[in-house]
Amino acid sequence: MKMKFKFSNLGTLIALALSGASALIYEVVATDTLFFYFIKSSYSIATVLAVFLLGLGIGSLVIYKLSPKIKNKRVLFGILQILIAVYAVFVLANLTGVIPKISTLGIFAASFVILLFPTIFLGAVFPLAGSIIIRRKKEIIGLVYSSDLFGAILGVLIAGFLLIPTFGHKITVLVGAGLNLVSAFIIFPKIKKLWILWVIFVLILGFNFPGPILKGVLNLSPGKEYQFYANSPYGVIEVKNQGLFIDERIQCSFNDPEDSPEIMMVDYALEPLESKEVNTLNIGLGCGLTLSRILDMVNASVDIVEINPVVVRANKEFSDVLEDKRVNLIIDEGLRYLRRSEKKYNSILIDVENPAVIHSSNLYTVEAFKIVYNSLTRNGTFALFSFGKKGRFLDILYYSLKEAFPFVYSYTNVLLASKQKLDQREYIASGHYEVNTIDKNTLIKAYLEE
Repeated sequence: MKMKFKFSNLGTLIALALSGASALIYEVVATDTLFFYFIKSSYSIATVLAVFLLGLGIGSLVIYKLSPKIKNKRVLFGILQILIAVYAVFVLANLTGVIPKISTLGIFAASFVILLFPTIFLGAVFPLAGSIIIRRKKEIIGLVYSSDLFGAILGVLIAGFLLIPTFGHKITVLVGAGLNLVSAFIIFPKIKKLWILWVIFVLILGFNFPGPILKGVLNLSPGKEYQFYANSPYGVIEVKNQGLFIDERIQCSFNDPEDSPEIMMVDYALEPLESKEVNTLNIGLGCGLTLSRILDMVNASVDIVEINPVVVRANKEFSDVLEDKRVNLIIDEGLRYLRRSEKKYNSILIDVENPAVIHSSNLYTVEAFKIVYNSLTRNGTFALFSFGKKGRFLDILYYSLKEAFPFVYSYTNVLLASKQKLDQREYIASGHYEVNTIDKNTLIKAYLEE
């Protein structure tokens, strides 16, 4: 005999799907946030997966043990959703502020402490939903599982492709919390549904409405100290005090002096070419200081590759460097552009974030340097920052460049690799041979150790 599928069962499945979507939204946000605290992206992925799987396992085990003693499973399901939402708004939405405060535990341990609590609750939700809806186990358990799974897939997609790139981490977490509250509203008996309104009221009251909840969590009103503020796929882009910031990390200043590395690297790279008719590629726009100096020194067109279109918007607010008719702006990732392009350059200059940032790290590898080498003319030059580092970091960068280039020279905060011998003393490494590759990323750890 076929089991009749009740409307209440459908509501439970929808509530479970929303809960699954919120869980994966939190997982994507946590993984993306931890990229900036671990020396390798694999560490953040492994940490978040381990915590989430452990929490799901613990939560499911607890419900299995306590299931006979739970009198009203629908109410417990809803309460767990509310607790997850509250924790997400107050803690997960502020990971970048919370993690450094407990980093004395170590980033790995701190991540466990922060993420384990909500994942235990999330783990308890699935068996609760199953026990609420199951009448004939063999007929329904697959449907319960697929409902949770489809919700999780939706959460991953909207978080990674829509919410984070468009609105940033905090808004994304707030959407996840909203899904939890909707899930609780669906599952609660009618008499309990007013609880949700009280929870929303408490959340607003807890943030001293309307100020901090709008500024601190939603980030919709950044304040007068910002000349520019916008979310992007690669972090929050801010311009304040004439400086460009990405996720509160200072990148450059529009008022940097004439002898700043962003400017001097152009002199080091172009002066040996002894010509103004050279093809130049600048990877990374930033404040536009490098590009502006290139335009001062050449007559030919200049290609500028920038991965983040929001940085372009920020730059246009304060600089007219992109309005020069010689500038050819390309929105792309630097290495991807070089792999696809057949154009040869006399000089290539990289002006991007340090190698500890995940979307910049591959640019400092042997594999990247070989691609750069093949994109240069026979007398080409290649300049990049050394970030004021010495010792092991500089040696690794030197040896990595030597894998591709015959000559490598060191200037103040700049390394210059060249296909031709220059009238300059070559850099001499003091440490043992060690290179930075995509497979074994040694440079990030060396950068963070100094």
